[in-house]
Amino acid sequence: MGTLKELINRGLKEEGYIEKASDTDLDSRTANRGSGNYTKYARDINACGLMGCLGQPWCCTFQFWLEVQKFGLEEALKHWNMTRSAYVGYNCFATYNAFKRSGKVGMTPELGAVVIFDFSHAGRVVRIYSRNGQKWWDCLEGNTSSNLSDRNGGQVKVKARPWNDPSVKGFCYIDYAMEEPGWVHDGKGWWYRNSDGSYPQSQWQIINHHWYYFGADGYMLTGWQQVGGAWYYLEESGEYEGACWHEKPGGKGMLERWDV
Repeated sequence: MGTLKELINRGLKEEGYIEKASDTDLDSRTANRGSGNYTKYARDINACGLMGCLGQPWCCTFQFWLEVQKFGLEEALKHWNMTRSAYVGYNCFATYNAFKRSGKVGMTPELGAVVIFDFSHAGRVVRIYSRNGQKWWDCLEGNTSSNLSDRNGGQVKVKARPWNDPSVKGFCYIDYAMEEPGWVHDGKGWWYRNSDGSYPQSQWQIINHHWYYFGADGYMLTGWQQVGGAWYYLEESGEYEGACWHEKPGGKGMLERWDV
């Protein structure tokens, strides 16, 4: 059984994949580059016995493919409020309507939510953060380019979007709370799964009466870390002991401890 974090990490690894001119070299990231809308994503969904729509726009198919990769076909269909006989995951607005009928749409970005845009395009929320006092979210999109309004750019790309992006039709929410909240260790390090299946990113979080800091990828940080202009020392366990270090005025890089 997969997790939301695994799904997002899998999706991020797809960034840079380019659609093909024909149905050859589908597994290559860049070979046979073209504008024929041929992708491994559509091929694999076809292999599941569903409509992958090879040779047709694939932004929504890419998002369903990710779901299948990490959770399996049957669970993916449940996540998307569909059945084999009523699968419409290749179509943005039909997908939105399937979530809407189940009461699982809204206008607030949530980690892991599938986002449907008014210009017939789909993506997924993979990061939520603040920048210069404003809230933003990163969107993982297929069949696009760096242009925020591109629905047929031919590649997988992550794009930063403002919190109230006016082009959003709605967010489709998926309940990833399939496992108990708590610490999770994988090949890269430790991360913390919240009760809703999400995980902290680029932020402090208090867990069992101790403060921890998590990087942009969601993994717990240790050792010296600079956060918000101050230096913090995080123990090997990740715990923060309540002091930070600032550069001394005129100290030529020397740090002094500030208890907090």
